[in-house]
Amino acid sequence: MPLKITLLTVVALSALFGGVSGRELVEKRCGSCHMVSNPTIEQVKHMAAPPMWGVARHLKRNIPQRGEFVSFVADYIMEPAEEKIRFNKEAFRRFGLMPSMKGTVTDEEARLIAEYLYETY
Repeated sequence: MPLKITLLTVVALSALFGGVSGRELVEKRCGSCHMVSNPTIEQVKHMAAPPMWGVARHLKRNIPQRGEFVSFVADYIMEPAEEKIRFNKEAFRRFGLMPSMKGTVTDEEARLIAEYLYETY
């Protein structure tokens, strides 16, 4: 009986979240602007935003606690603002303010993205 309940829970959660992982969301929703791997010298010249590893690294220095990091990133994805910036000011001068992802990702997807960034980078 416990196995059936566990399987039903997994199936229900997969249906609820569409079975999309944080990695898939980062690649699909963030990767068009943020490089998800190390950029080549040529790619650096044409980047629309800082590479994802750089964003996460700078944020982790300023927000080392997982819960606070996830909350901050999930909020920033939906409501970016200059006064919220906690990363390299040079990146802001070069790339500007990130556009809001509201309407493109759900609150839950923003949280999954933030958790993936914390765990991966």
